[in-house]
Amino acid sequence: MKYHAFIMLFWVVSSAAIEPSFEIDGLIIDQTLSRVGHLFYEELLDDWDASNQSAGTITVRERSDPIAGNVIWIDVDDNVVYQGRISSRSSDIEEKAQSARNELKAYLQQNKDTMRNLEIY
Repeated sequence: MKYHAFIMLFWVVSSAAIEPSFEIDGLIIDQTLSRVGHLFYEELLDDWDASNQSAGTITVRERSDPIAGNVIWIDVDDNVVYQGRISSRSSDIEEKAQSARNELKAYLQQNKDTMRNLEIY
């Protein structure tokens, strides 16, 4: 009986670790790891206009790189839109976040235009 309970517990834990196969439009998810990554996320959303986002889930992710600082990237529904490095110094975070915000807005606008053109035809 203990063996079956262990198998059931293992199945529940392992299935919970699998990412869901659905997306909720309009979410902006922070999956950064460091203080600098969180600052980048906050700067990114500082002037964000929610009406700009038409579809998809935006995720801000971070991976540590001990040699060159942290790698940060933004994806929309698993499509990488921006990728860059941020150092542990927070002096250039505002500039990098502005650049990322501009690329993200351009991607979302292009996506919106494409969807509008598809509806016409």
